[in-house]
Amino acid sequence: MARAAFQRAFALDQDLASAHQFFTFLQVDTGHADLAMCRLLKRLQHYPREPESFSSLVQVLRFRGLLQQSLEAHKQAKELDPAIVTSVAHTLFLAGEYASAIEAYSGRAAYYLDAAAWAALGDRSRAIAVLRERLDRMTLSKLMTALMSSLLAVLEGKAEDAARLMETADTTRDPEVKVYFARHYAQIGLIDSAVHALEQAAQWGFVCAPATLTSDAWLSTLGGHPEFGSLLNRVGTLIEEAKSSFERSPSST
Repeated sequence: MARAAFQRAFALDQDLASAHQFFTFLQVDTGHADLAMCRLLKRLQHYPREPESFSSLVQVLRFRGLLQQSLEAHKQAKELDPAIVTSVAHTLFLAGEYASAIEAYSGRAAYYLDAAAWAALGDRSRAIAVLRERLDRMTLSKLMTALMSSLLAVLEGKAEDAARLMETADTTRDPEVKVYFARHYAQIGLIDSAVHALEQAAQWGFVCAPATLTSDAWLSTLGGHPEFGSLLNRVGTLIEEAKSSFERSPSST
């Protein structure tokens, strides 16, 4: 139904920037970040100074595992429109730039990411405090509640609660959440579940960059898992394919 609505919008006006931006969300959510990347890069050949397209590319390129290119898309979006909002905080987090992720996240509706970054920086007490306050005060979706509550349970040493919250969450519409769940699983020692979560994320359209898999301290226990090497090889292949497609586009140069 949503796809049909976008098709009608494009039929009326193929140059509508907002329609392209929201269609990107749909494509990413349904596992087609590859198609979204090609469409946006093609659009930028005709509209090279459209900040909305660069903003959309921040998310799309992150989903394809191209973190540096995602950061560059954010930079270009901001140069064209200093007021534009992008999802660069998530890219910075996956790149291990936790302090910068917190800074990029500040001023927005705060939910999960800054708490996860504080925890990654070693300030668990601050992460726990903000998670408790937000969970008490805010009306959240089921998935966001599971994401935030499972992180809180991890930080409070309640492994069984964390596992239960993640196992009952429906993440099919947000494969990026699977990556955050993988970090939670790894922290409570459920290594099989962590690797499986990362494999599912890749199947559903989110390719976690090898740099994240090998340098994130919360994922450091995965290296000894018998399937971790094959996971690295798989995501490496997917990223090389994405990089090749990206570099072939004239608008990426």
